[in-house]
Amino acid sequence: MQTITAYLEKLSAHKELLVTSLVAVFCILLSAFFPTDNQFQLISKNIFFLVFLPMLYIKLILKGNLSDWGWNFENKKEGALLGALAFLASLIIFYLIIRFTTFSSHYTISPLVRNNFGIFILYELVFFNIFFFTQEFFFKGFLLFSFRPFFVYSVLIQAGVYCATTFLSSSPSLQALPLIFLSLIGGYVTYKTRSFLYSYIFGLLFIIILDAYIIHLVK
Repeated sequence: MQTITAYLEKLSAHKELLVTSLVAVFCILLSAFFPTDNQFQLISKNIFFLVFLPMLYIKLILKGNLSDWGWNFENKKEGALLGALAFLASLIIFYLIIRFTTFSSHYTISPLVRNNFGIFILYELVFFNIFFFTQEFFFKGFLLFSFRPFFVYSVLIQAGVYCATTFLSSSPSLQALPLIFLSLIGGYVTYKTRSFLYSYIFGLLFIIILDAYIIHLVK
């Protein structure tokens, strides 16, 4: 009887986390499998399921503040320092990967983007930017801060869920390697600074430079 009571008390204490986990799974599944016909619908889908629904849950159900889920620019000095270090580390690591592996031959960029600078800028700063922000908010914001009571393990949890989601929605390939890497290093920056915005900024700059370098190599 005492064992059952203790179990129920423990379950009650983690009720919020269990409900949050179910909401996260619901959002991920809808984001992965809701049908879309073009890039605009894909972006709209991600905004709705990975940003709008979690925001509603935080504000209406949890009665929380978005700044407590990483939407803030607090710890500016630490954020700038860690973001810069993570950015440089990412550049160095992927330069070595490109230099000593066949990664660049497996990392595909649309010819339309590759052959037109204006379209490249539009793609990176609008389409990819919006897509990347939705990923950052959901995984490094909503998910990481929901599991923050598990301390640094929250970084591994959100990165693991991101990897599982990536492989669920598409076949495994080296194309996903940069974003998988960012889920880890960006997750750590987010955990230390209590803000996903620093991770978002350095990650976006890193991807733009990586794409530009790959295009340079192909040409």
